[in-house]
Amino acid sequence: MTKTAKKRPPKDRQFIAALAKGLQVLQCFSPSTPELGASEIARMTGMPQPSVWRICHTLIQLGFLVVLPGRQTMRPGIPLLGLGHAVLAGLPIGDLALPDMQSIASRYEGAVSLGARDGLSMIYLQRCQGSAIILADLRVGSRVPMATSATGWAYLAGLETAERNKLMAELSASLGRQWSTVEPKLTTALRQFEKQGYIVNKGSLHARINSVAVPVKSPDGSITLSISSGGISEVFNSEKLAEIGSELTVLAAKLGPLLSYQPTT
Repeated sequence: MTKTAKKRPPKDRQFIAALAKGLQVLQCFSPSTPELGASEIARMTGMPQPSVWRICHTLIQLGFLVVLPGRQTMRPGIPLLGLGHAVLAGLPIGDLALPDMQSIASRYEGAVSLGARDGLSMIYLQRCQGSAIILADLRVGSRVPMATSATGWAYLAGLETAERNKLMAELSASLGRQWSTVEPKLTTALRQFEKQGYIVNKGSLHARINSVAVPVKSPDGSITLSISSGGISEVFNSEKLAEIGSELTVLAAKLGPLLSYQPTT
């Protein structure tokens, strides 16, 4: 069995074994194993390969697994994101982050946003405004492109190298010719992140908006969010972006441990 799967309670007539096996298959996928074949899943779970394939076939039909073209492997499908967002909605991270986010937004007269991945976009879980001249149409639930937003760039910066490269390949395929304009700016920002600890995005999402962002990671690395702050370029110059970047780094370190699930006893 996988490390995360739980053994079936003895003589529990309410326990649905088929459902447990399906969830056990899904638990095999992780940031370190984003793509798996049926034989690999069978080895990880200890289930017979024919049983694994029947379970995978069902999950594929429902969209929870996707077969990769030209390969004998599968990856989690988009519908699983909805379940992930439900988990995040149950975490009070947005409410807990709000006072610090509003403080930064008010003091620097910009906007501060907490975002999570949604496909090739980022969705805002929390957002604060400190000035009326920011993009007021963005709010909790709004989505911004991962490829051009500071929020998205910080999310990418928080991933392990292999996972980041895979996601950037997906972004490249999605953007087509536009990627040749986006990729150099993104690559430069990721290199700078290694040195300074925060991502800077000048005018990529909106021509007059400069932003700074940092990843927010749970201690075990299973959850990655990002927190960003942006404002008009005339005010959010390089010096101010560096100052806010330092504050966001401290806030991210404070929020990361709050992403861990602490079971009640």
